[in-house]
Amino acid sequence: MTSERFTTNLEVRAAAQTIHDAQACPLGLAINTIGGRWKLHILRTLLLGGPRRYNELLALIDGISAKELTRKLRELENSRLVERTDAARSYALTELGGELEAAFRALGIFGAALAARRGCR
Repeated sequence: MTSERFTTNLEVRAAAQTIHDAQACPLGLAINTIGGRWKLHILRTLLLGGPRRYNELLALIDGISAKELTRKLRELENSRLVERTDAARSYALTELGGELEAAFRALGIFGAALAARRGCR
């Protein structure tokens, strides 16, 4: 892996602005908020199955550790996409989190097209 070297202040500023622009852009913000393997799996599970208890999520998301599930649920709570309901002691999507349904449907359509081109089921 190579690291970039900047020779002038202008180059450093340009690189910093590019990073800032990615975070300020709505798509960049969305990717930074929901990106990553585990957050997408958690959101998908809640979108498809509704509110789930912690242990249900742990059982349904193959390969995630308890520590990682806790960490990612906290991040999703801080982003106001997931909330913990005290009554049922479960996790559910917030109204904002529910708005991801259309994006996940689009990803599903893309995934089906990709699978067809690759000869998958």
